[in-house]
Amino acid sequence: MHNKPIGSKKEAWLSFLSFDAPERVIEIITKYPEFKPMYEDVYGICQNVERVMNMFSKELREMDRNTVQYMIEEQQEKIEEQQGTIEELQETLKEAAEDKDRKLEV
Repeated sequence: MHNKPIGSKKEAWLSFLSFDAPERVIEIITKYPEFKPMYEDVYGICQNVERVMNMFSKELREMDRNTVQYMIEEQQEKIEEQQGTIEELQETLKEAAEDKDRKLEV
């Protein structure tokens, strides 16, 4: 596509998504004017780096929050599993103590 002119709307989309050379942008906008507002939006975002970084920061905060929630849920499951094991061991100890008391009575 580097040396080939844009021949279809599909090629224009592929170029829009992969090229940022001014010559290619002008070629796309000339043949397909509907791409101009999209280029203006992208250009505006690139001009406002703080806004772009804020978008990434927001997404990272959400990912962190989700990760923390996942870890809490995992720990809660582990605690519940360990609590079940403790209860089983306590029951086993209680039964063993009762068996011992019965044997001592005989």
